[in-house]
Amino acid sequence: MIDLGATLELKRAGGYSAPRKDTALLPLVYGDMSLGGSGGLWETVCLDTQAHVYALAGHALRPAEAGNTVTLYDSEGNRIESSAYTLNLAHNFQSRGVIATATFAEDSQSLEPITVRAQGRADEDGGLIANPVEIIRDLLVNLAGAEADDLDQAAFSRAWARAEYLGYAAAGVISKEAALGKLLTAILADFLGSWWLGGNGRLKVFLDLGAGSISESDVAAQLRQGDLSNLSVQAKLADLVNRAPVNFAYNFAAKEYQAYFDGLDTQDLRAQGLYGLAATTLDLAWVRLSPVARTVSQRLVDLLGRPRRIISCRDNSLINLPLEKGDAVLFSLSWLRDTQGRPLKNQIVRVLSLRPDLDSGAITYSLLDSGLYKTLATLADGRSLADGSLEAGGERDRNDY
Repeated sequence: MIDLGATLELKRAGGYSAPRKDTALLPLVYGDMSLGGSGGLWETVCLDTQAHVYALAGHALRPAEAGNTVTLYDSEGNRIESSAYTLNLAHNFQSRGVIATATFAEDSQSLEPITVRAQGRADEDGGLIANPVEIIRDLLVNLAGAEADDLDQAAFSRAWARAEYLGYAAAGVISKEAALGKLLTAILADFLGSWWLGGNGRLKVFLDLGAGSISESDVAAQLRQGDLSNLSVQAKLADLVNRAPVNFAYNFAAKEYQAYFDGLDTQDLRAQGLYGLAATTLDLAWVRLSPVARTVSQRLVDLLGRPRRIISCRDNSLINLPLEKGDAVLFSLSWLRDTQGRPLKNQIVRVLSLRPDLDSGAITYSLLDSGLYKTLATLADGRSLADGSLEAGGERDRNDY
């Protein structure tokens, strides 16, 4: 089983024959780090002071013939002429493994720190690894030594497809050693994602809880009202976000964000009228593109623009014992109302936490109302009128199951 508390170790300059600084770490680079902001975006590492060799990354970068344009900058932020150095984006330097290097024709210490703009790691087909879920997979399996069986492949596939559908493109640099779990959180959080370990020890990932993030086929069980006790419902105004400006295009060398989205196009004015302005500025270090920043802002406002219900309850049966954190569940409650003012029926909720008490034969749940519900499709057989009284495929299913 994968240990997410383990530290992801980076290659050190001290492993080479004549580095400028033994303790310098060779960075990991993902996504299109040639976009957004200005100047060089991360620092190179001098590996050989005699041959003037600098590491751009501790791995190969996407090949130049695949469209990767590499640009180097000096300490003043000026572009260094490409004639001053030779690039090798897949260099088995000193037979210590493949990295990306730039070799200068003469001593370039006066130019340091030398910074870079370029595209990061590529997959086996030469495509840029930019989907945030694919970055997580590559980081774990190809760099951290995890096995494919350590990942919940179904959860990863759904999250990957969701990221592709939303147009999420991630780009960033890992230049410090950190625990794997913290790295996963840092990357996924920029796309409203999360991770957890399932009961079988496999890693699950999930992107967000907004509309379109779940389907009825994902529903794992049903909590029956007759089996429930100690029910309580909370909706905290403190958790509201109805406007979400975004800082993005982070410069990992200058340690500053170089682009800003004001959140005006994605704010929820109706929610502001009801609850007042609740603005939260997002710092998205792994986002470089304005459309992606806008999408994340919109998703967060859609998710938290109105109070989200947290339901606590005790299930006095062990029918749903196999449920795990993150599972989708059908939930009905006669005294809780839906948006139409009718009893809540077949609402889809997510398991936030669960605490089994096998001695008493009960499980205590904390559930997040997704805002979604099981639908009932209407057959186009002429028996239903297209007069607006029914939603074609979107009507709430009020049947008992």
